[in-house]
Amino acid sequence: MIEAKALTKRYGGKTAVDGIDFQVRPGLVTGFLGPNGAGKSTTMRMILGLDLPTAGTVTVDGRDYRGKVWPLHDVGALLDARAVHPGRSAYNHLHSLAAANDIGRARVDAVLEQVGLTSVAHKRAGGFSLGMAQRLGIAGVLLGDPGTMLFDGQAVLARQ
Repeated sequence: MIEAKALTKRYGGKTAVDGIDFQVRPGLVTGFLGPNGAGKSTTMRMILGLDLPTAGTVTVDGRDYRGKVWPLHDVGALLDARAVHPGRSAYNHLHSLAAANDIGRARVDAVLEQVGLTSVAHKRAGGFSLGMAQRLGIAGVLLGDPGTMLFDGQAVLARQ
């Protein structure tokens, strides 16, 4: 479960997230709705510990997500489908994520197959269409077989 209490983020004089409280319960799909600039991405970045809250707390399964030893086993996230080094192959991108999270090579092959990228696994990601880049991002989300998945602009999914 993801839980936020009085979660706030300010950048100088601008408040991006203002004292929000919410729970994302296991087994439910939860969407953050709002216009551009409403704080949806900032909230997801705080969940993942990429941005620190100005005030309040956010936990994943009752603990701060920052400092997790193998984070992809708990939460998989796709914040930006184009956040891949363009010179790396799809396989090498996923393999580096796997190696950093104690995940074997067989799992890399499995998620490439699952998202339909096996035939282009050794091609450079910089040449991928947006759809292929999104599928590579989804493969990264699935890599650690996490119980919680975050998709910016999509949905938050927590599974039991």
